Amino acid sequence: MENSDRKTIVCILFTALTALLLAVRAGAAEKPAIGTGGKAILFEDKTVSGGTVKFPDDYKGKVVLLDFWATWCGPCRAELRNVISVYNKLHDKGFEVLGVSLDQAKEGAALVNFTEIHKMSWPQIYDGKFWEASLAVKYNITSIPCPILVDGDTGVVLAIGRGARGSKLAAIVEKNLVGKKPR
Repeated sequence: MENSDRKTIVCILFTALTALLLAVRAGAAEKPAIGTGGKAILFEDKTVSGGTVKFPDDYKGKVVLLDFWATWCGPCRAELRNVISVYNKLHDKGFEVLGVSLDQAKEGAALVNFTEIHKMSWPQIYDGKFWEASLAVKYNITSIPCPILVDGDTGVVLAIGRGARGSKLAAIVEKNLVGKKPR
């Protein structure tokens, strides 16, 4: 076999291997993507209190904030004041929050303590897997805080990220609570 034939074969093999690796990498990176107007990803999981939550089925007649956050996250802590304020103002009208903590392993007790101190009476899901938390992976969460506001009746995403934070949160929750009859 001549040297030029070997180079051609090596080039073909290299190209094929590169294409295969890119295809595998692309497949591994494909995760459910959600956006405003799309459907929330359904799940069933355990809360830190030992209960089970079926999302969004358990929130019929309500508007729910699926809140990806962590106790160590400065921006999450800053936004927490707003979430608590909106929750306290609109909870009786049908607004709920379901927290999904991206805290690290062995931080469950600290998470529970944090939620008690800050009067966060809503359920929290925590598996201690940090960025690899099962719901964070399922929802393709790459930064926090990442609030996802969902209509409990339809499962439709009403707002996500900055559209469900700060002063925008109260306004969009109030708008979407019109006509709701909490069950």
